[in-house]
Amino acid sequence: MEYDLYTTKFGATINDDIEKRLFGALDDKGSQAVRAFVRGDPSEVHESFQDFFTYLAAQKLRTPKGLDWIRSCYGPLDQIDLMVEMQALRTMHCTMWAEGVREIVSAADSDVKFIVTDHPVTVYNPQLDLTAQACTYPQDPMVASLGTQTVFALDADTCMIFTHLEYAKESSRHDLTRLRTNARHHGMGMTRTDSFIRDRRLSRDEVIAINYLLKSRVKRYIAAAKMDWLYPERHFNGSWAEIAKVLLPKNDLWRFGGEIYVGYRDGTSGYWDEHGRTSKAHKFLPRDSPRKNVAANDFCGCGSAYAFKDCCQSLPAAERPPWDVYGLRERNLMFCNAVQDILNLRDGASWEDVRRTLSDAQVERIHSAFAALWPEDTDLASLLPRPHPKKLRTVFAGIADPRTVDATVLGWLPYVDEVVVVNPFVLGTRMKPEFSPIDSPAAHKMQTLKNVILLLKLEPFIRAGLVHLVPDPCEVCAPLGQLVRDVITDRTAGWKPPTGGLHRLLKLGEEEHRRFMGMLPEDSLRRYVAKHMPQPDTEVTDQIIAYIRRQTEADPYALLQALPVGEAGAQFQIYKGLNLESALYLATLTGSVIHVDTDTHWEQLLMDAQPAGAASQREWDPVRQALTEITFPVDLDSQRLALRLSGGDVPPVRTLLLRLGAAVAESGTGSAPHVLAKQLRQARAKVERTAIPIGDSQMLEVWLDLHVPPTGFGRLEVQRLLVMFAGATGPRTVPYALRLLFDEPANGRDDASDPDV
Repeated sequence: MEYDLYTTKFGATINDDIEKRLFGALDDKGSQAVRAFVRGDPSEVHESFQDFFTYLAAQKLRTPKGLDWIRSCYGPLDQIDLMVEMQALRTMHCTMWAEGVREIVSAADSDVKFIVTDHPVTVYNPQLDLTAQACTYPQDPMVASLGTQTVFALDADTCMIFTHLEYAKESSRHDLTRLRTNARHHGMGMTRTDSFIRDRRLSRDEVIAINYLLKSRVKRYIAAAKMDWLYPERHFNGSWAEIAKVLLPKNDLWRFGGEIYVGYRDGTSGYWDEHGRTSKAHKFLPRDSPRKNVAANDFCGCGSAYAFKDCCQSLPAAERPPWDVYGLRERNLMFCNAVQDILNLRDGASWEDVRRTLSDAQVERIHSAFAALWPEDTDLASLLPRPHPKKLRTVFAGIADPRTVDATVLGWLPYVDEVVVVNPFVLGTRMKPEFSPIDSPAAHKMQTLKNVILLLKLEPFIRAGLVHLVPDPCEVCAPLGQLVRDVITDRTAGWKPPTGGLHRLLKLGEEEHRRFMGMLPEDSLRRYVAKHMPQPDTEVTDQIIAYIRRQTEADPYALLQALPVGEAGAQFQIYKGLNLESALYLATLTGSVIHVDTDTHWEQLLMDAQPAGAASQREWDPVRQALTEITFPVDLDSQRLALRLSGGDVPPVRTLLLRLGAAVAESGTGSAPHVLAKQLRQARAKVERTAIPIGDSQMLEVWLDLHVPPTGFGRLEVQRLLVMFAGATGPRTVPYALRLLFDEPANGRDDASDPDV
């Protein structure tokens, strides 16, 4: 017997509010909904439809096995955290269940009835039998997998079976462990509440087959009206895969699928296809001819820049990025091509031409193209590059800006294999019209110009597979974005960013102000000069204006067209980086470390992504000290850098940083800290010696600070994101983080990672 599953304790105080207030009301409504579904009255079913799925979802996670599954996904949790995560996750499957084929089968003609188990919501996939690693207790097949069916006995005579529509229509498919189309946890869906299949009456053998399935997924307890029913394995002689023949719907699939259009009183409308997608943009993203029979040395079918043997070959097919749709790199290159076509850069237009002629229509077309590549049903997690034991990736959590990207991203490519950067373009389809670059493009001209420069600067590195330009996960997936905003609101309550370390960002803002002044009409500019220079004569004013105009002409980030005065000429300035949660989410999914360039990001990592204020593990102090002693030459000339990388100009420190990640993740079995520290000191001369003349203005000296948390960087809320939106089935963390130091650190200091120092 299991006791106190939902009880929390504060010292001697015992609290059972979760059982009383949450599950008490939920069970009352759930039992009424179950009875309504058994009776089948359409009006009763409609009224209790949402209550039923809420109850069903709770029945999957509130059980001893369900709670063990949560622990397996998160790692050690105290009782309070376990209850918090159970409540956060408990409705995660409802949308996909509601969109599936719903069949209620009857055991009325059988002398054997359905049994009751301690894990009543049972999940089955014909390609994952009881010996499969994916089914090792407390794991079950993923509900989101194409061939997964969910079985729930409503009473002794009645059982509900959920089947994904595309599997029901084509049950002979062989890829049943891949995700169903538009697989997602949470998010809005639209379905008919009167669509059920109800006319199938099972035979004795079919009921026994379902009981065998129900018993196979329990933790410990089952119950039945007769002793013999408790032993279905004595009578079931079929294979695991043959259970599918019992569970699959046989007819009446016409009740499901199709498209739904909804008109609202305010004149707007909604659209959902049979998989819950809300637009038809997905029709343009599948490859015309998905790659098949790829040889080891061929380009990988996922669309990366690497050979199959260096990319997806070692991954099980279900864990690879999809091959039937365009991948992350391909979408970025498609966008690069679209931008150049829209701005006529392929037809001979110069950058000065773009600055003079950039129109509202071009801004709108650019952002519409971006939105078309990232529709609302995008499964971003599936498109990200997978962790690779031989590649050192890092997620840059700072601002994606063309003026700083050489120092913070591109210049580090000799020292890391790949960098993940947030895409600076915003998804205008997810914004209010007055803020959207699609509906209000005039206010986004300056920002578009800046973003295009960054895109073109990154293009050769995207093409080579060295830079992964990723749209903001919070924009791509609205439910994820809402959850992250709620988490950030709670996390930053009362927090004030550090006053130091922001001078470079403030300088960017000052540049924007001067740039905007240079684009004012002449009469407005004269008034501005007069305001800041008491009693200037006309000649001096003319000279100042001429100087400002020359500066504007020479500034590649400035528009060479007059902007209207006042609100009509206002321009949005967007500095886009990654919040802590998004950075951890992307780093965990891509097997990356994190690097930052501001004290603000560093402070948040140290205070909110590990036990508060925890020091870097002492055993890694020798490595940290050795890293601090190295002066890293960062090449700010992206064209020269590309040539160096293509020529194999890669210092050995990259391999050592990769070993560091492996050693931290496999504590006690990887390279010893003192050995890594010695190797870093030996590599120092090769790092600091470059073929670039000393004093070159395009070379920057930067230092690195290292922090290795006791258990890696992570947060419960980020693990929740991984479970809900990426299908994670085990705890994951980021092994270490690096801070870029643009001022030489004090020799031998022990407090370099303390944000207050």
